[in-house]
Amino acid sequence: MEIVLRVEGEEKTFTQDFVSGRIFRKTLEMQKKIEGDIDVSTLDLLVDYVVELFGKKFTRDDFYDGIEAKRLIPTIVGCIQGVVGATAESVGADSNAPNS
Repeated sequence: MEIVLRVEGEEKTFTQDFVSGRIFRKTLEMQKKIEGDIDVSTLDLLVDYVVELFGKKFTRDDFYDGIEAKRLIPTIVGCIQGVVGATAESVGADSNAPNS
């Protein structure tokens, strides 16, 4: 998984290839939050999740300042789907199946 942010005037690519069980658990929590109405505090929580997912290689401010507004929510959703999808693949489940 990777994310591209503009940091200090230049584009930087951050990668993540290890997702811990704790991050997977948090991903499930964030998945529920993204399904509801998103207010400022929820958005901060989701951005903090992305920062944690990428091992705190950048800050919340780096994320907000370094991502184009139209890519903000799609990037967060993509991160959540990336974690859930990779985990589902590892157990042979369909990541597009509805939650029960």
